[in-house]
Amino acid sequence: MTMMTSLPDVSALRDFRPELVALDLDDTLIGHGGIVPHEAVEAIARLKGMGIEVVASTGRSFGTTAPVCAAAGIESWAVCSNGAMLAALEPEEIVETITFDPADLLTAIQQRVPNGMYAVEDPTGVFRTNVMFNHSALTEGIREVSFEELLHTPVIRVVVRSDDHLDEGLGHVAADLGLHSVVFGVAEVAWLDIGPQGVSKATMLQRLCDRLGIDRANTLAIGDSMNDIAMLEWAGRGVLMGHAVPAMHQHADVLTGVEPGVGVAEALNAIGS
Repeated sequence: MTMMTSLPDVSALRDFRPELVALDLDDTLIGHGGIVPHEAVEAIARLKGMGIEVVASTGRSFGTTAPVCAAAGIESWAVCSNGAMLAALEPEEIVETITFDPADLLTAIQQRVPNGMYAVEDPTGVFRTNVMFNHSALTEGIREVSFEELLHTPVIRVVVRSDDHLDEGLGHVAADLGLHSVVFGVAEVAWLDIGPQGVSKATMLQRLCDRLGIDRANTLAIGDSMNDIAMLEWAGRGVLMGHAVPAMHQHADVLTGVEPGVGVAEALNAIGS
């Protein structure tokens, strides 16, 4: 049984002055409509005026991250692809990527999920897939190729989707992938999002902090879901969105409101208030 915790609200952040704030995007900064609420834009501008670095930290590829950052007023850095990519925003530049050879992994999963959709993200943020799919929050400009063509170049991520596993999901496959970082679930399809071994939003945020000379104790992160767990636990203060499932509470320090963007603003505006 998962232990439940009672998290304090954002008033607990009043005496905390971070040097860096990392924001998840989907269902944290923006909702399903893809709009950054004006409350969040104003709160981000307030922190920037205080000299606090505000960065994106997302599972999105760079191509779909940059427009959200522009709308939010995030102008410096973005951690993309669940930590496998670090990008600068003004001007836009991919600064660092962490790659792996996908061949053995893809072959092993295809044996277990023969009718799956397989996609890989290359170090430039371009996706190739054996079956075309639409996932606007993940990426744009997807190229359809043969399965064999997915095997031959280094990648920063593998994505698997399956209509055949809606009941049981792909957790049994994830359990076999001990050499990779894996996030999985079931929505309209069962899915796996697989990255390099030991890589998460937290690991790339640490690399960014090393670049900037910032101690992780002086950071704050806001997120809502499985791929945010490592980031929330890494940060000096981990802030969880109020709509997150109760099992997530154990990984955070503070709970904010349920509405994407607005809850972020509540947390950011509590800093130094």
